[in-house]
Amino acid sequence: MFEVNPSNNSTLVKTYKTKDLISKYQKQLNFDITQYYKGIDEIKLYEELSSGYQYYYPLDIYGDSAFYEHLQKFDWYYMPWKWEHEYLLNKLNKKDKVLEVGAGGLGFIQKLSALNFDCVGLELNEQSIEKARELGLDVKKKSIQAFSLKNNESFDVVCSFQVLEHITDVHSFISSKIKSLKPGGRLVICVPNNDSFIKYDEGGILNFPPHHAGRWNRKSLNSVASYFNLEIVDVVYEPLQAYHSQWYISSLSRRLKKNFFINRINKFLSIDKFIRAYVEKYRSRIIGHSIMFIYKKKH
Repeated sequence: MFEVNPSNNSTLVKTYKTKDLISKYQKQLNFDITQYYKGIDEIKLYEELSSGYQYYYPLDIYGDSAFYEHLQKFDWYYMPWKWEHEYLLNKLNKKDKVLEVGAGGLGFIQKLSALNFDCVGLELNEQSIEKARELGLDVKKKSIQAFSLKNNESFDVVCSFQVLEHITDVHSFISSKIKSLKPGGRLVICVPNNDSFIKYDEGGILNFPPHHAGRWNRKSLNSVASYFNLEIVDVVYEPLQAYHSQWYISSLSRRLKKNFFINRINKFLSIDKFIRAYVEKYRSRIIGHSIMFIYKKKH
């Protein structure tokens, strides 16, 4: 399980033409991703039957530092403080030793450092590493696989926010995070929830290679617990955030207008206006973009 291999207990979900993905990346993000597909005409999405985890194939089609440096130009890409940071911060104890895997946004580890937590970050993005040095943060340029070799059972909390969906070697990545945890420690994973409203446009173009390597939901995250012998402590759905409201409104509007009667009504009364009013009033009760699991390492 979580050994990404189409011939091993997986079924084909869908096939995508790379020319279509190249066109969308260029149009929406002004970036030519042709080099990452290396002459490949199609990308396939598979689902691992035993876990429900969905992954793209082939595996050597993912972004390098130039790709992520381009994305960093958008102020929404590395948001320094998000709902998942606030939620976990309120669950931490002052004595917790914390490891953040994929600390590129720096907001979480910077906040922990300011609060005098014993904390370490791991990151591979050169620009983020340099900025961390300038801020005096303990962020190391290492993979979790390499770091865990000399840091066995060293941390009370090991967390990653919006990272696991970028990983191709899922089994090794999760195993190494667990290896770094003390017995009874907590493993925290926050990822896009592909069962939320984002599924109606497949999560947008950034939910595809060379950005994302796989798609997660509650079923596949539940499977992490059973396979790696973890206890599920908490499951949290992100409330719809203001910066995702228009995405949600547009998605719901398109679906509703497929109904013949609603589409007729829309000619006289703006459906979008009603949806917007609903979202403004009930946004905190609407399930948003991401899902977070908190697991406990068994003794």
